[in-house]
Amino acid sequence: MSKLSALLLAAALPVAAFAQSADVTGSDGTNSTGYLSCAVEAGAQPSECGFEMLRDSDGSFTLRVLLPGGTVRYLYGSEGRVTSTDSTAEMTVQRFKQRTVVHIVPNEVMDIPNSFLDGDG
Repeated sequence: MSKLSALLLAAALPVAAFAQSADVTGSDGTNSTGYLSCAVEAGAQPSECGFEMLRDSDGSFTLRVLLPGGTVRYLYGSEGRVTSTDSTAEMTVQRFKQRTVVHIVPNEVMDIPNSFLDGDG
């Protein structure tokens, strides 16, 4: 199955079905997978959220993050920088020396090691 077919299939699946397969236990071997710190409620302790990094040959990427509760959040970017999201809410991005913090209003926060965004992780 091609990457495009897999993405289309994942997009067509209900969130619950994708959540079961998006626990980052499997990959086709070409995408980076792992866990990053995230929270979806104000004042909540950060959780470890599974992610899959899909990279394109032009340097752009899609970062799929499985949030607590089963929502899959898509972050898009290029050259190590997160530039947009699939959420219609306001997003702010702060890049620090070793990590990037993405905040999507009102309460989603993802703490992403820059090594993942830069392609080193």
